[in-house]
Amino acid sequence: MEELHFIDMHAHFLTAGYLDFLKKHNALMEDGFPLPQWTVDDHLHFMEEAHIDRSLLSLSSPQPWFSDDRKESAAVCRGINEEIAGIVQKYPHRFAFEAVLPLPDVEAAMDEAVYAMDTLGAKGIGFASNSRGLYLGSKELEPLMKELDQRQALCVIHPHRPEPIKEGIFSSGPVPMFEFLADTTRAVLNLISSGTILRYPHITWVVPHNGSFLPNIYDRFLGLSKILVGKGLMEPVDIPGSFGKLYYDLAGNPAPHLMKWLLTITTPDHVLYGSDYPFPPVPMMMESQKGLVKLLETAEFRPYAQEICHDNAERLLRS
Repeated sequence: MEELHFIDMHAHFLTAGYLDFLKKHNALMEDGFPLPQWTVDDHLHFMEEAHIDRSLLSLSSPQPWFSDDRKESAAVCRGINEEIAGIVQKYPHRFAFEAVLPLPDVEAAMDEAVYAMDTLGAKGIGFASNSRGLYLGSKELEPLMKELDQRQALCVIHPHRPEPIKEGIFSSGPVPMFEFLADTTRAVLNLISSGTILRYPHITWVVPHNGSFLPNIYDRFLGLSKILVGKGLMEPVDIPGSFGKLYYDLAGNPAPHLMKWLLTITTPDHVLYGSDYPFPPVPMMMESQKGLVKLLETAEFRPYAQEICHDNAERLLRS
């Protein structure tokens, strides 16, 4: 098999303005571990080492909202988007970006989404699984969903610390261990059960981290939904059709058994490479990529290697 090249659909940036904002609100350790350093040069160096042709940059967590000062959050999001747009303009063939929105202020988020996509050239929107308690699929987000559907937006989900969370239990400290996967799953189930995915068919949704817990819960969700609909506790929704529209990135250790489990709920043309740069150490990301390549060299996966590593993402970024 020829040497593979990659498009990275799950990569992050951390600007100085963003970090200063977190520091102001004592939120640098909100997720239970120190945030990494990030520079453009370091990221480009990693991309060369990992044979990554292009990276889609997004903000990770925490999201920039810590109080009822809506103007502050809107200003910070605008500054972040303009700063990363400037970097993308300097390296248009290496980077694209997803805009960050000042949610849960839906009106301000709509303004920022329009500005970021129409003026700054954002390829899409980066959504937290929940924005300070406002989950994807909630009715409050309907006006924003309508706007994004009209723009055929690419919307990429990233997990966020749920609220409230019980302090003192194991997962309440380093929330990426469990809560990130649980909250992503919760958000996607809400998107599906609310009918959002099929009601706004021109939005493309990307689910992170090998689908989180979705492969494990799919059959249970499908079975229980029939009971809930029958008892009038849930509106009828095409669950297989909703799942069929989702894309999934492989950030966070795409082990062979996880890849096979993911493909029980999707198809190879909806799977995307992701590194999660710069959060894991570079040697760990390189080892993870080597494991993925080894899997893709097997007879079972070889026909889909180019799609998963590069072509599926290229199609999304080009649309």
